[in-house]
Amino acid sequence: MLDTRSNPTVVHSPDGFDHRVSVRPRASFGLGSLRSRKGLLGFTTLLFVAAGLFYSVYRTSTYTASSQLLVFIRQILTGADLAILPGRADLPLVQNQIELLRSGNVLTQVIEALQLNKDPEFAKSGWLVSEVKKDHPPSSTPQAGEVRDAHSATLEIVRRELSVRQIGTSHMIRVSFKASEPEKAALIVNSVIRIYLQELSRASDATSSKAPALRELYQSLGPSALVISEAEPPVRADGPPAALIVAIAALLGMIAAAAAAILLDATDDTIRSAEQMEYVLGLECLGVIPRRADIHLIDQDAAARQTLRRVAATVLEPSLRGPRTIGVTATLPGEGATTLAIGLAQTAVALGKRVLLIDGVSENSSTSHWVEKSPRIPPYSGGEPRAKALDGLIKLQLGFDVLAITELSEGNANSMCPSLLDGVLNGAANSYDLVIVDMPSLVEGPDVRAAAHLLDGFLLVVKWGATESELVRQGFQSAAEAQTKFVGAVLNMADETTMKFYGYKLPSELKIATAS
Repeated sequence: MLDTRSNPTVVHSPDGFDHRVSVRPRASFGLGSLRSRKGLLGFTTLLFVAAGLFYSVYRTSTYTASSQLLVFIRQILTGADLAILPGRADLPLVQNQIELLRSGNVLTQVIEALQLNKDPEFAKSGWLVSEVKKDHPPSSTPQAGEVRDAHSATLEIVRRELSVRQIGTSHMIRVSFKASEPEKAALIVNSVIRIYLQELSRASDATSSKAPALRELYQSLGPSALVISEAEPPVRADGPPAALIVAIAALLGMIAAAAAAILLDATDDTIRSAEQMEYVLGLECLGVIPRRADIHLIDQDAAARQTLRRVAATVLEPSLRGPRTIGVTATLPGEGATTLAIGLAQTAVALGKRVLLIDGVSENSSTSHWVEKSPRIPPYSGGEPRAKALDGLIKLQLGFDVLAITELSEGNANSMCPSLLDGVLNGAANSYDLVIVDMPSLVEGPDVRAAAHLLDGFLLVVKWGATESELVRQGFQSAAEAQTKFVGAVLNMADETTMKFYGYKLPSELKIATAS
């Protein structure tokens, strides 16, 4: 009978594994997130560039023309000879002139002089007319009301596009207007200033005396303005040029993609490094198998062979006496437990060991499919009688046999019967050095717990970047008393390119110390 009481002992690496499992691994995002998600970075950047090009082509072009005024007060210089000189100008005076430039009287005359109410750019719009109606009482006739509303709507549009601002703390005023055509913008600015100067002159006439001599004197006094520069049609449209818009869009796309990549990694709880798996499970990572290795090619992959030799050295630790029995399981189906079990069996056979591989997954078994495609040698003939529990044994090569457990447990298609497994192990006691059991996953049933008293140890297979660490931890904890018999874990189907981007140790770089 097999020595099921033995527990393989793992020789820990000299750099202190017990210390490593208590230290949280470094964050798995940063520059590696950008390098590993070049597709996301390129697609998002192109998407933003396309949006920038679309905006540049179909945006409405506007042109802003501007002019500058100097505001001051003319005063009489008393003395032997009367003289009129420019005087000081204070802030209230500047603000008064700004309000006069924006006044409805000035703008109305501009609208009438240039007939802006007939210009489609300034014609009334339904929403603006409705807003104007709220602020004005209804007229006596519908026609008069419609004309008034249209004029008010045009006046609001002109006032919205007109900008009159003081330049810093000086007595200078900048008058600007935005329009769809450069000539139109310059024409409106110059018209506003011209009518504003006429209003200043008219105000001076109204306040002067009727006496001709005094009227001529007072016309030169009071607030006055000097046109520093007339408005010229702008040569460039408002806003940044198309090239700058596209460049900004590309930059924003790269920033958005980088943020998304880092966020995806920050929220990714899957296991992607040996250090992370050791921290999550408290089990030593015996190796990493690359993604390209499969059942048929695993013996041709150098990194996979190296990992399997480490695992085999751990399982076949020479200080133990008698045959060994190892169960291979995973947290979820499809994580590669069968691949590891077959590869481990092949490695042990290459080391000269007699190996029995037991297929404990009854439904949709990858082991059975692999056996069907593998060459075989003729069955046993003569010799010692074989135990009945080993009926159906398939001999693939000298020292390597495969047996499928077909009896189901309580109707569960993915579970194996513990009593049948016990009979198989007893029957194989004197014929094999190593018995490997390909077991159902931890989430599929209590098979690992049920086999804890039958097997010497277990190996846990974790699929790289697929299973969340919390689910792996919960699955491992569900093994209950079998937890103490797990000799280690293997990270399977690893993407070496991505691991290199993140700075993780590659399968060929892992130095896990095992018994020799």
